[in-house]
Amino acid sequence: MTGRNKNKKYFFCRYILVLFLILILTANIFQGAYAQSYYYFVHEVSKGGSIQIFKTLLTLQTDGTASARVQYNAGENNKLYLYELSLVDSSIERAGNTSKYLISRNNPVPLLEEDSTVFVKPRFIFQKKYDNTGYFYEPAGIETDTTDVKQFPVKMTLSQQKTYEELRQDEPFVSSFYFESDPFYQYIFEERTRAAPEVRTEKMFLIIVANTNDATVGASAKTDLKNVTRLFNTLAKDLGISKISSLYISGNDYSKQAVETALSNLEMQKPSAKDIVIFYFSGHGFRLQGDKSDYPRMSFRTAINKANKEVGENIGLEDVYNRIKALKPGVMFVLGDCCNADIFENPVFGNDMIKPKGGGVLGNFNLESGKKLFFPPAPLAIIIGSVKQGHLSVGHPEIGGYYTHFFTTELEKNLWGYYSVPQLLFGGKSNASWLRMLISARENTYWKSKAKQCGKTENDRCIQEAAINVNPPQ
Repeated sequence: MTGRNKNKKYFFCRYILVLFLILILTANIFQGAYAQSYYYFVHEVSKGGSIQIFKTLLTLQTDGTASARVQYNAGENNKLYLYELSLVDSSIERAGNTSKYLISRNNPVPLLEEDSTVFVKPRFIFQKKYDNTGYFYEPAGIETDTTDVKQFPVKMTLSQQKTYEELRQDEPFVSSFYFESDPFYQYIFEERTRAAPEVRTEKMFLIIVANTNDATVGASAKTDLKNVTRLFNTLAKDLGISKISSLYISGNDYSKQAVETALSNLEMQKPSAKDIVIFYFSGHGFRLQGDKSDYPRMSFRTAINKANKEVGENIGLEDVYNRIKALKPGVMFVLGDCCNADIFENPVFGNDMIKPKGGGVLGNFNLESGKKLFFPPAPLAIIIGSVKQGHLSVGHPEIGGYYTHFFTTELEKNLWGYYSVPQLLFGGKSNASWLRMLISARENTYWKSKAKQCGKTENDRCIQEAAINVNPPQ
């Protein structure tokens, strides 16, 4: 017994030392987080021998959606017109080159008076560029509708990427597009402070597992590792949580044993009924014939397993959920971004998203919404599989797994973006909702994945719908 206890003590100390080294090595990816970005465009349309000038203030989200306000003056009295557009990312291939477009997904909404003679719906073109920070998209042009449902290029005389602080310092500019009652205006000019939140006694336990060495999913999993790590460390800081127990399992350390050890260590630390436990997985997933769980198995197959067509080591995502749930933490969140189909099928690579130069920045943190989501009055348990039974997961090396990307975007929009403003109801009560965010992420993933082919014919589109359980629903 003495020798066994000695070995156990040695192993625990070695584990803490490795954890400390990992924290140092990965500290550089904790800094900041990405969210919405802003653009100001001016373009000209020639019509009837005259030139009409249109000005646009556009807000781009990391999920590829955007909202825009377009204003112009027209008529004998030079009347002001203002339209609102809801836009979505669309990829169009021409001669082997892919261009990104922000196109309208519904009819423009007139906010002052409707003008059926002058206004023409624009779409915004972005092209991919690279610098020493990686890739980004920058505006490359504007096209407008014609009567025969075709687009033609117009003259873009100005294209500026705006910062949050630049907008805050130019109220006349913002108010030329937005009314004081608009959520966006309130978000920009509301006197919310960035002062440090109160120090909380809750702890956050973070276990992130990513199969970054795999030839088929490694690049996407590496992006997931970076983005999820950055998000939850930023979140902990803004919530006022200073006690974070973090473990990152990736690269050569990726194995079933490492995950089992991490879960055992979590059980040894005994999270309390007010603590937060996050378990995230990005890699290969599968199910075997006869599996009853709605959720996949996380695969830890080796190259030898694959060569011999062996199942290899694996852990059920729902088994991890049940193991953490037995500890009865205040909030537990388990997400597996992986396939949920036959073991010999591979995930699909889709298109990337428009990413602005500099990545965009987060706005002020909505503390009330953060408290509602992560400090609920009763224990909350969430499990998510990025895709339902029998289907493949879709991702891209530069944005990661689709569901992970859209989930992190929803959390950013609702906690740091202007989407958070209308969530504050009368009396300062937050209307933030886990179910609403997770379902929105599922819908965005579904539509984005359908752009890719997952079968033998062009009609066999990828169908990725996440399996979600929030208990109790909120």
